[in-house]
Amino acid sequence: MVDLPTPLAEEAELPTSIESELLDTPAVLIDLDIVESNIQRTADYARDHGVALRPHVKTHKSPAMARRQLAHGAVGVCVAKVSEAQVMANADITNLTIAYPIVGRAKLERLATLLRITRPTLVADSEAVVRGYEAVAQSSATKLEVLVEVDTGMHRVGVRPDHVLALAHAVRSSPHLSFGGLLTHAGHAHNATDLAGIALVAREEARILGALREELENAGFMVPTVSAGSTLTAPYLRADDGITEIRPGTYIYNDLRTVACWSAQVDQVAATALVTVVSTDPDRVTVDAGNKTLTLTREDEYGFGYVLGHPNMKLTRLSEEHGTLDSPSYVPTVGERIRILPIHVCVWMDLQPEAYGIRDGQVVERIQIPAMRHSL
Repeated sequence: MVDLPTPLAEEAELPTSIESELLDTPAVLIDLDIVESNIQRTADYARDHGVALRPHVKTHKSPAMARRQLAHGAVGVCVAKVSEAQVMANADITNLTIAYPIVGRAKLERLATLLRITRPTLVADSEAVVRGYEAVAQSSATKLEVLVEVDTGMHRVGVRPDHVLALAHAVRSSPHLSFGGLLTHAGHAHNATDLAGIALVAREEARILGALREELENAGFMVPTVSAGSTLTAPYLRADDGITEIRPGTYIYNDLRTVACWSAQVDQVAATALVTVVSTDPDRVTVDAGNKTLTLTREDEYGFGYVLGHPNMKLTRLSEEHGTLDSPSYVPTVGERIRILPIHVCVWMDLQPEAYGIRDGQVVERIQIPAMRHSL
């Protein structure tokens, strides 16, 4: 693996001020007090409503943060790719669901290697994927649990509801696989135009899965897992709906995209990018972070992000290494440091080898992100 430079100098002793010259920019800061509050709030919701909490690690991509979630009652974690699962398993986090259909020889061989450490729960939305899993399980002399992924409206992956029963039979008839239940992701909640719209998506998510669970049980299937719920829809799901687990991810850090969807407050956003002003004139301020750090994800209300404490001071232009704030509410001096709130924090974290846990303006923890850029 390429040895990537990190913003905080190796010789820096913790705690150290975020204004220290030993901390270079751009650097991603994580407010640990906000993180702990976010983790606790979601864990309390899951416990109070009778559902298991299985956070998706796509947001933080860090075993250190996953351990915080597990310490607050999460039953395990969810990952997107086999390589992410390998990172977690190497850190002794082994209760894993890989919520992505695993296709292709290289990825299935990677899965076989993972099976030497742990047996993750897998998902499938086609018989072709089921056949790949059966081959790996047979060659590994093990039995793997498979959830059928259902398309409840996002139209990205997932089998149509009227094809679920047939696919469940395909899983159950495979000698080395066991049918574990149902899984869905209602990511189309981001398209809702108000909070009531998000609640409607969540209710439809639960309705479809509830009807499918009844159909499967009538056909003689046990359905131990019914997994649903993103950061947006999880707060509307409960055991009374037939849901057994929720899989929010962004909630640990939150971002302005989540705020724009009425699912977090700005003071619940834990991540910021510490950047340095490198150029100014009366009409604009330019900082040392562009789309290679802050990404091109944009919200109409917030642009590419805004300055912490100055919500009217928005990033309106990004090039590769520059971020520009046009007509700023104040003009900081060259060399001054400011903090930018993220639009889509999950993409931010995928670009960072290391982030920095802060409390009261002090870096108190290096947060390693070993699953960054793990798309295989």
